[in-house]
Amino acid sequence: MTTTDVVVVGSGAAGLTAALVAAAEGLQVIVVEKAPVIGGTSVVSGGSIWAPANRYHTDQPDSLDSALTYLREITMGQVDEKLLTTFLDSVNPMLDTVVEHTGISFEANLDHPDYQPGLPGAVAGGRTIQGDLFDSTLLGDFKDKLRSPHSGVPITRLEVDAWGQDTLDRWDWALIADRVSRGIVGMGAALVGALLHGCLKLGVRVHVSSPARELFLGPDGNISGIDVDLDGQRTRIDVRRGVVLASGGFEWDQELVTQFLGKPMDSPASPPANTGDGLRMAMGVGAALGNMSEAWWTPTIHAKGDTYDGAPLFRPTSSLRALPGGIMVNRRGRRFVNEAMNYNDLCKALATFDPQEYRYANQPCWLIFDQRFRASYSVATCTPDTPTPSWMPTADTIAELAEKVGIDADGLVDQVARYNEYSARGVDPEFHRGESPYDTYRGDAKVSPHRNLRPLEDGPYYAVEIHLGALGTKGGPVTDATGNVLRALGGPIGGLYACGNVAASAFGTGYPGAGATLAAGMTFGYLSARALAGSGA
Repeated sequence: MTTTDVVVVGSGAAGLTAALVAAAEGLQVIVVEKAPVIGGTSVVSGGSIWAPANRYHTDQPDSLDSALTYLREITMGQVDEKLLTTFLDSVNPMLDTVVEHTGISFEANLDHPDYQPGLPGAVAGGRTIQGDLFDSTLLGDFKDKLRSPHSGVPITRLEVDAWGQDTLDRWDWALIADRVSRGIVGMGAALVGALLHGCLKLGVRVHVSSPARELFLGPDGNISGIDVDLDGQRTRIDVRRGVVLASGGFEWDQELVTQFLGKPMDSPASPPANTGDGLRMAMGVGAALGNMSEAWWTPTIHAKGDTYDGAPLFRPTSSLRALPGGIMVNRRGRRFVNEAMNYNDLCKALATFDPQEYRYANQPCWLIFDQRFRASYSVATCTPDTPTPSWMPTADTIAELAEKVGIDADGLVDQVARYNEYSARGVDPEFHRGESPYDTYRGDAKVSPHRNLRPLEDGPYYAVEIHLGALGTKGGPVTDATGNVLRALGGPIGGLYACGNVAASAFGTGYPGAGATLAAGMTFGYLSARALAGSGA
């Protein structure tokens, strides 16, 4: 048995922020991570943080009041406004604290719009901020314990925007190779690396391959300790202040997905260690649960044989769907959504249930594209210069392609003809693709006159299946505005806090903008640590 002030379960950005702030407040902190590597879902993210009215956003007007207006709209009145106002009041102080103890240099992305730029209070850029690169050799013995991202390419999010996410031929590969040789990492890995470095400098003890098993309540009903397989040895860790759950979602546990999500989500884009451990521990001590049917939805593709941590790798399609020369269709061959819209809200259309046919109307779903698209863009692991793989069906005509993949041929032929007529005029009267600033941000800036629209031209033609996926679930124990977990029967569970994807999201069903996941997780990690240290509001 051992004793400490605080145990943080999970080593993503939310957990490491909680550990960093708690240690900076003078507390003794232990971080336990189930996986053999550090960083969780945060490492495979873009490392962006959604921070309204941030101090890096100097070129365009913004305010916390307009951000609150926007959050009210995007959460549709389903979230306690205290959580929204607390987030807005705390996200920038959190960033200042992180910068103070890590040295991260942030920059606002002035071109990245909010995810629903047409809603009141939204802005066309600047709320999403991104960090710089990180030298992983600074981690010493922990360098090899930093989780590798899906691609392993050390670039910044702003470089991806400049070079094009799916146009690998435009990337500076000589620069990238030099960074790899020097141990430089980017995006989510850079954010986690910097947070981890800050934690280590402040004396935080970090243990990998150490899954947490069970929470314990003391005679007063508050959290007194936690059981952990610490470095392979079952250990009871008593806590003087409490435990912060930051162990990610439950998207890789099919039983929990079936029980709670209520949608056929079988292609999570996160590391497979996210199996609901924190959720089960919170349930075990009587936590109230909320937002359990929600996730950070994303449409994904899977290239046969593509794996990560021994599980199939499902890759998000954030920009691919928005590029000119392709359309998404259901089994009837019909478009059903603006392909270029943000991934979270697009999936709400992808999950539409048809009660008449008693099946999901838009699954299976396929991205259909022409030879020019194939020769211009990378699709998962398939680059324009590689042979067409077996998982990418191809045919000389649209009708033959439809027959090959099980789409209604007449429907698809008619749909392509209609889409071609629209896109030749640079308009999409059915789904308004290309009209939103978000759409054009995701399109191909080198294609004119329209970044998002172009008729499907000469064959051969190709199809890849689009799956209903998730970056992570966002339901779990309900917390108050300090991150304190609440009891199912009322009142707080003393000493138990939750942040990140393990907790019921402060954004409910909504997804405000790029980096909202990390922003909420890190902010409530910050608030949890301050509450445990007794320095919260």
